[in-house]
Amino acid sequence: MEIWRKIPSWFKLENYSESANFTSKEWLEQILMRLNHSDILINPDNYLNKLEPDDFRAAVEERLKFFNSMKIDPFPTLISACCELDEIYENLKKPDGEYKPEGEYKHKFASVQELSEYTAYSFLINSSKKAEIENDCSIFSHSTEYEDWINEIKRNLEIRGKYSQPIANFAQYENTKFLEIDLYASDEQILKEFKNWLIDTRKSSNNFMKYQFSTKDFEDWHDSKLLPYWDLTMIATIENATIPNHVIGEALFPNEYGVDLAERIRKSIKKKCQLIFSAAALNALRAQAASEELQGNNF
Repeated sequence: MEIWRKIPSWFKLENYSESANFTSKEWLEQILMRLNHSDILINPDNYLNKLEPDDFRAAVEERLKFFNSMKIDPFPTLISACCELDEIYENLKKPDGEYKPEGEYKHKFASVQELSEYTAYSFLINSSKKAEIENDCSIFSHSTEYEDWINEIKRNLEIRGKYSQPIANFAQYENTKFLEIDLYASDEQILKEFKNWLIDTRKSSNNFMKYQFSTKDFEDWHDSKLLPYWDLTMIATIENATIPNHVIGEALFPNEYGVDLAERIRKSIKKKCQLIFSAAALNALRAQAASEELQGNNF
């Protein structure tokens, strides 16, 4: 493996000045584009059995061209690596923007939404208890005779108790929970109980961000040179090379003296970069970008 003792001449730090004003959506797009294009190069075994040999070679060649183009322009026009699925969505788009199904309900919030008829029904048809649920619920009735009415209330309560367990998450609803909120309760009680429910639900996992990213965070990502750090190290990896931390530090922070730049790269920049490229950060950015877009459309 080659060791780059000097930063390649193609690397120009000033090419990254645009990221100083990136929004949450733009950070999300740039990070995802890099991850999507690098995956097949870093983890080829994940694709060898999924693609025909010619398709695999073509995909690798396309990704290599992408990273070569980034040497000139690190912020190219958004290109997706999920070819087949994106082609479908692209063909469905209307001239004025993204595809919106006819009659689609317009949600006011991104991370908190009412349970849709589609989602509720999909849980039923995918449930291992589908036939049993349908049979039990088919006996619901409303009698006018007092004794029958009492018996029906008892039977209905028994059925509700039988199916009182929370809906099991299917694969397509991973990281999604569906709640029943008693709107007759006070705002204070609802907010208090939801906060406690959130803490209890998330305590067993580190896959969630606890805070929302701010403009200050985005400024720090830019000032810490996280995208140029990732690009340099990823392209070096693709080209079967490594770069010593002090060489990276001098390239990213050329005007800083009397500072152990190698330690900064090792202890700070690398860890920050791993954070923003993590699934937890990307999912939080995705939700945040969607929320900001909805807020913009609602005002």
